[in-house]
Amino acid sequence: MNKVIVEAKNFSYRYNQTPRRALKNLDFQVEEGSFFCIIGANGSGKSTLCNALVGLIPHYFVGKKAGEIIIDGLKTETSTIAELSTRIGLVFQNPFNQLSYTAATVAEELAYGLGNRGISREEMHQKVDYVAKLMRIDQLLFKNPLELSGGQVQRVAFGSTFILEPKILVLDECTTQLDPLGGDELFSIVKKLNQNGVTVIMVDHDMERVAQNADKIMVLSEGEIVAIDTPQKIFEDPFITTYGIDVPDYVKLSKALAEKNYTHHAIEITEEPTIALVKEALK
Repeated sequence: MNKVIVEAKNFSYRYNQTPRRALKNLDFQVEEGSFFCIIGANGSGKSTLCNALVGLIPHYFVGKKAGEIIIDGLKTETSTIAELSTRIGLVFQNPFNQLSYTAATVAEELAYGLGNRGISREEMHQKVDYVAKLMRIDQLLFKNPLELSGGQVQRVAFGSTFILEPKILVLDECTTQLDPLGGDELFSIVKKLNQNGVTVIMVDHDMERVAQNADKIMVLSEGEIVAIDTPQKIFEDPFITTYGIDVPDYVKLSKALAEKNYTHHAIEITEEPTIALVKEALK
């Protein structure tokens, strides 16, 4: 077993303005270097958990909490957001929430966090150039962030988090503003970061992408954990759809073929699962 880098211990949270808890008695661990996905219906607590992982709960949002979350040895409750940011970074679902609104250019926006850390000007320029090229926004460096499209802001938001080189990257549906090609490009960067040792915790609505990339999947329903397991175990569960979760197309196809006695093979996750399954069924 690899080192545990994220741990929630009986963690619960309720916003002050709501009568019920958004998160209820969460207990889970994330191993260093793993690709951990969180799925669930709207309102299941996914974004609230993302905010708790990076310390926005309890340091920014007002509410009542119980239990604790530990990030690479730091307790979120007793550590500042600045301290936590050296270990974990969040890319918001709405990228406009991530802008500092103090930067006149994209270059300044990318460098904002570096400046707060006292990085030298020379190193700052190097990092900004590297991240801008990686995110394919190098042609936007001198534009005002408020003049960008939603997809462009999404790339800037991702870049402003990645430039701080966190050991853990939390992605809260971070491709919502991108077209399919842009989403695939951004996700290829995420995969490369994970392969290079960055721990990825991802909330995503694309079940095909989740199934093909996750080491473990955690299912939330009304703020509670209902399952944590491998993609194969999660998606072969016949009751998983009762939690408002769609399943990958190849799972639907495999079940339909099995019902017609065309195949009795177990569901397998591959790079091209649907094609592989059809070929196997037609043998």
